[in-house]
Amino acid sequence: MKFADLVNPDDLRRALDEGMVRARESGDGQAIYNYSDAAMWTPGAWDNPAVRQCRGVIVQDGDVIARPWAKFFNHGQAEAGSLDMTAPVEVTDKMDGSLGIIHRAPDGRLRVATRGSFASDQAIHATTILRRRYAELEIPNGVTPLVEIIYPGNRIVCDYGPLDDLVLLGGVGHSTGDYYGPDDVRALIEWDGPVAATFPFATLADALASPPRKGAEGLCVRYVDRPHIVKIKQADYVALHRIVTGLSERTVWEAMAEGKAVTDLLEGIPDELHQWVRDVWAGLDGAKRDTLTAAEHAHTDVLTTLPNGWGRREYAEQAKTRGHLTPYLFQLLDGRDPGPAILKTLRPSGDTRAKTYSEDVA
Repeated sequence: MKFADLVNPDDLRRALDEGMVRARESGDGQAIYNYSDAAMWTPGAWDNPAVRQCRGVIVQDGDVIARPWAKFFNHGQAEAGSLDMTAPVEVTDKMDGSLGIIHRAPDGRLRVATRGSFASDQAIHATTILRRRYAELEIPNGVTPLVEIIYPGNRIVCDYGPLDDLVLLGGVGHSTGDYYGPDDVRALIEWDGPVAATFPFATLADALASPPRKGAEGLCVRYVDRPHIVKIKQADYVALHRIVTGLSERTVWEAMAEGKAVTDLLEGIPDELHQWVRDVWAGLDGAKRDTLTAAEHAHTDVLTTLPNGWGRREYAEQAKTRGHLTPYLFQLLDGRDPGPAILKTLRPSGDTRAKTYSEDVA
């Protein structure tokens, strides 16, 4: 299959120019196309079909060598689209590692890439496992097997103990775009390694009604009659992920205090935490703005009460009656921005810090 038949070249050019998609070379003639971290928080990014499709697509000489699933979203996200609650689905375990894309290198050997890299630590580790344990694997042309890269050094939240392996998730047909479940791909490629668990839920409604599982991330729900997947993340996992990544109200406050924009903070954070970050940011920013507005009104009010020829002493006499706003009034009087001083008073408790989470290896 030609890459130009999978992704409209104009859409791809626009995505690359806008920084929503990045291309990385393998060094031996292949390139991997993956949506960037910026696409995770840029409004309207997912409206471009090229951005959705470029989720680790590997290309060589214009041909598609590997085609993972297109970008899929959490249940409850607008981007997930209209979801049929009663259509037949296959429900599998949402593994908490890194997506591995099995493909054939130009030298004919199989290797694994992560979503945006041929040379990430996870990709190198997975390729070693693949060649050591699954060297005889036969991959039919036109099919991309997908695995979860699990090993102790790659733990995010879920604890898989000493497991150090590739867990088969499913696959995609290049020309048709059909999504295959783990059992289908296991039979197709004669996989003898671990396979993601499948659950007996017939519909999305059934999956949503299922109780949370201890130590699990959630579920992947794949419609059997169309190439569409939706994630269901357990609330306890999202809460734990926030702790593990060091994300807290204090983290958001620190970014704001450093003069960063909310988009700077969202870059690199998984999409299920974006709304939480935006809500915390909006709360801090709103409280700062409210105090600043009150200070500006008080400053104006003080000025209107002062006699002709007033000086700093007269201003101070009036300003000191304005309670907690008094320090900000003097800053306004001196032509300075009280915003940073106001923000200091809004500092949340806690001292955790954010940990970088790259979409290249998610």
